[in-house]
Amino acid sequence: MRVLWRGNANTWECDELGHLNVRFYMAKAQEALAGLADQLGMHHAFAPDATATLIPRDVTLRFLAEARPGAPLHISGGVIGHDETSLTVAMILFHAASNTPAATFEIRAEHSHALTGRVFGWPQRSLEALDASLIDRPELLTTRSLGMAAPSETLSLSRAQTLGLQEIGRGRINRDELDAFGRMRAEFGIGKVSDSVIHFSDGFPEQWQAFADNTPIRVASAVLESRLSFRRFPTQGEGFVIRSGLKSATETVRTLVHWALDPVSGRPLWSMEAVACMLNLETRRLERVSPDRLAQLQSRTQPELVL
Repeated sequence: MRVLWRGNANTWECDELGHLNVRFYMAKAQEALAGLADQLGMHHAFAPDATATLIPRDVTLRFLAEARPGAPLHISGGVIGHDETSLTVAMILFHAASNTPAATFEIRAEHSHALTGRVFGWPQRSLEALDASLIDRPELLTTRSLGMAAPSETLSLSRAQTLGLQEIGRGRINRDELDAFGRMRAEFGIGKVSDSVIHFSDGFPEQWQAFADNTPIRVASAVLESRLSFRRFPTQGEGFVIRSGLKSATETVRTLVHWALDPVSGRPLWSMEAVACMLNLETRRLERVSPDRLAQLQSRTQPELVL
């Protein structure tokens, strides 16, 4: 693997839990993807005058260790597969000082027309560069709890209403959230969910109750693994609504499904499945839930939920 990005966890990128927010893991991975594009000869793939670019469609992340404010980080990666129109990239985010992994990314991106998003085949020179960049898939990328089934074609606002999925977020795509081609940047797929998940009282009743009672937050939700599927990247001014459900729950983790939908057409924009835990903010360790809390959570689960 080659180093594709190097930087740090800025204080302003960290959240109320005191560590790098999930949005910025994805932001740094997107910069690393651009670094990989350089190695493939696509030096202007993310510039405004690009004719071809790489559009992420499926992203799987594993969060292995916290990145606290100021932590020096780097991302190494390479190509683990490709077909006529897409590639799959493996990347590992390392704590640079200790050379220990903090997160992994597996990203399938499509070779697309920069402005229209139309997918088209690789030129011969790119195919040769892809083959030269191939690496073995790191075992560290393998998830423990996430399903790997193909994204569903059944997502819709009406389906969310039928299932009784909780509305946790609603808003707009803003100008500063766009890429060079006017589409929402991939980091905001997970970022919009992160901004909204505090409203998911069915999935994280502990935090909701603490705010209702105006008591200090002792434990908070933290994502361990997540998978995103991007159907369409909205543009400036477009709206979105996020509907969420609890797929499963154990005493240590809970699996959540989030659907980001167009509030006008009802069609899916992106979706996310995540495995999360409750993080004790004093010990910085996973906290098991009580039998009563587990029974409450399991009474709310919907195993039929899909990505």
